[in-house]
Order: sequence, then C-alpha cells, then structure tokens
Amino acid sequence: MAVNTIGVIGAGTMGTGIAQVAAQAGLAVALLDVSAEAIAASRRRLDRSLQGGIEREKITVEQADALKQRITWDTDCARLAEADWVIEATFEDLGVKEQVLKQAARFVRDGVPVATNTSTFPIAKLAAFWPQPERFLGMHFFNPPPAMKLVEIISGGQTLPAVTEAAVALCERLGKTPVIVPDIPGFVVNRAFAALVVAAIDVCASGAEPEAVDRCLELGLGHKMGPLRSADLVGLDVMLAMLRSLHEQTGHPRFEPPAQLVALVADGKLGRKTGQGFYRYEG
Repeated sequence: MAVNTIGVIGAGTMGTGIAQVAAQAGLAVALLDVSAEAIAASRRRLDRSLQGGIEREKITVEQADALKQRITWDTDCARLAEADWVIEATFEDLGVKEQVLKQAARFVRDGVPVATNTSTFPIAKLAAFWPQPERFLGMHFFNPPPAMKLVEIISGGQTLPAVTEAAVALCERLGKTPVIVPDIPGFVVNRAFAALVVAAIDVCASGAEPEAVDRCLELGLGHKMGPLRSADLVGLDVMLAMLRSLHEQTGHPRFEPPAQLVALVADGKLGRKTGQGFYRYEG
C-alpha cells in the first residue's frame, strides 16, 4: 500500500507527536482538530519539541523547518480525502471516538486503512464505528511519540492480514519497532503499567513517599523511570481515564482507580503539564 500522505485526527499531545514522527520520515501530514485553540497549542508544542531536538543536536534548523513544511493543520475533515492512511488520536473517550470516526468516514477514500491510537478500548469495538472494519486496526504509539520506539499493532476481529502487514511496514518506515499484540483491554503495556501504578499508589497510601517507591522500582526492576513519575508524565487525567476504562471493561479490582489519584485530578493536579501531581515541577 503506497503511503505518501497521512491524516492524523486530533491535535493533542499524541496527535502532534505522531504527526512529527511521520513528517520526519518524509511523509506529508494533514493534522486535523475541530478546535482552533488545540491547533494553536499543537503548533507551539511542535516548535518546543523541535527546538529541544535542535539544542540536543538531534536535528538541524534546516531539517526542523523542512519538517514543519510537511505538516498542514486544519479544522476541516474534508482534508482526509487526501490521505493514504489515517490515524485517529483523540482523547480516550468512547463517545468522542465514535463521533470522530463516523464523521471522518464521510471523507476518507474507500480502501484507505484507518488506525486508532486508543490505549484501552478493544479494536473490535471501535471497528464497529467504521464502514470498512476489515481495514481498521490499532496502532498504539507511546508518549512522547518522537522518542518512544514501540508501537503496539492490534488487529480487530475483521482486520485483513494485508492491512496488519502494511501497518507493520509503515511503523518501520517511521523508524519505530512494531509489535503485534492481542486485542484485549489495555493491550500489553498499559494493562501491565496501569496495575503497577495502582500498586505503587497503594504503597504510598501505606506511608511510603513517591520518590522512595519510584527509586526502589527503578533500582529493583531496572526501569528508567518509576511508575509514579511516569504517570505524571503521561498526565494523571489520562491515567485516571485509562484506569476507569480498564476497570469497566474487566471488572478486576487491580484497575480500580485509587482515591489519591481521583483526588489529585479533581484538584487539577494532573502531573508535569500542570506543575504538580505526585511530584512538583518547576518551570
């Protein structure tokens, strides 16, 4: 399947990061969002990311400028008609995803593969919102997409093997490492990570400090970043939505959102992006 242009739906953290990855691989990108404010924030987010790459000498100023020229932001879903591949990267809310996919279906050309970046919802469930479920699958990128190598590839019950193979090839073209995983709630990484975060919060509730818990798991398990600091990076609102989705789908107590996490989100302490979560952040 020839892919020259990718349509990315959702100009948040993940959508912007996926667009950057695709543009860096030389693809044209149409990055869409219904919110003009979200698009403005996406542009700023990309500029910060590229500036960081320039400062770390990972990319030159000329390469950064050329990359930005390959991305087009728009609020009009009609731009999806240009795309050879579409990736939905909206917030982890089933109603939002249903609405977005049904609207996008009016413009995406027949035969174009469509992937969702969902982190918890079964692909077979989301495929029901797409008129060609045989061309629908999951491509789960990790935050931040430009830095994280793994992409989980998840086929739905009707996904054609050729579409799955094309997704693997596309990920490799983007410089990522694709791994095919089963279509279960949370897939592999988030299913394990969510349980680890809940366990870490439970230890804190027993009197341990977040830094001590993270340090022990980093040293004891060889993780580069402990679960609580990782949750702050992901965003505690995103973490809470993930746990609620997993708990609702599985009914397992290991995914029941801890009271401390619920309280932090209610107080607007969402982690690194707001300056405070399990930790405080400066600047």
